[in-house]
Amino acid sequence: MATVDLHVHSTGSDGLRSPSWLVEKASSCGFRALSITDHDTFCGIPEAGAAAAASGLDLIPGIELSVELHGGGSAHMLGYFPGCDPETWDGGSVEQALKAVRRARDERNRLIVDKLVEMGVPVTMEEVGEKAGAGVTGRPHIAAVMVMKGVVRNSEEAFRDYLGRGAPAYVSRKRLGDYRAIGLIRENRGIPVLAHPGLLENRDESRVRALAASLKDEGLMGLEVFYPGHDERFIGFLLETARKLDLLVTGGSDYHGIDDRDVFPPSADGFRVDSGQVAAFLETCGSLKKEVYRHG
Repeated sequence: MATVDLHVHSTGSDGLRSPSWLVEKASSCGFRALSITDHDTFCGIPEAGAAAAASGLDLIPGIELSVELHGGGSAHMLGYFPGCDPETWDGGSVEQALKAVRRARDERNRLIVDKLVEMGVPVTMEEVGEKAGAGVTGRPHIAAVMVMKGVVRNSEEAFRDYLGRGAPAYVSRKRLGDYRAIGLIRENRGIPVLAHPGLLENRDESRVRALAASLKDEGLMGLEVFYPGHDERFIGFLLETARKLDLLVTGGSDYHGIDDRDVFPPSADGFRVDSGQVAAFLETCGSLKKEVYRHG
């Protein structure tokens, strides 16, 4: 079976590698398909599309949205747009809705930096901006500055002691509602998928099943089943839930590469998604005319 990765982050948001690097690396490793799913932005998709045109890789434009759940709490929603041209994709109404979200993210970053400074941590927004480059700025870039300055040893320590939920410099931010996010993705001929259910604040199986069912009623089309943080038992539960709810199954590494420690492709670290495991998703992408960007 050929390898696919349907959840990868680039320098468009908080990833280490450029969109073109990711496409070229995946292509050189014989991947069948790749989806770059940056946080709250499509800015890396045109570059990835140009690289895919040269490589022959199937690129499925995507995005990862932070959403507020209708029953309380938050989650991530993946949106896939196989019917668009990656080289010219601008996100349509999804992109318009995300402008306010990104403004709120920028304000959150400033508040976090202010808190860190009050705690005696020498971080500036200029340094964070340099780490982010042209992409969407987030907490991983703040963590990277903290590592660079020797405040913490790595990003995990930064999130545990300073930036994560419940830590002293944590600041919540505005998110799209889950129903709104699903609606925006569907309006743009996309496929909404609940990302890594195993990372939900409450991953009790009955709650996950009820959440998936309620989101399915609003247009959810898939579950991210294969994920590095999901053990075999939870994967089995998610597969059964997807079957009962008639949801598509997807999988991805959630590769970021922050601190240059992660390996891409992740199969080198023991995680791999075979095309057969997500065959129905790939078939759905290919069943509609012009739904998958193909070359060769």
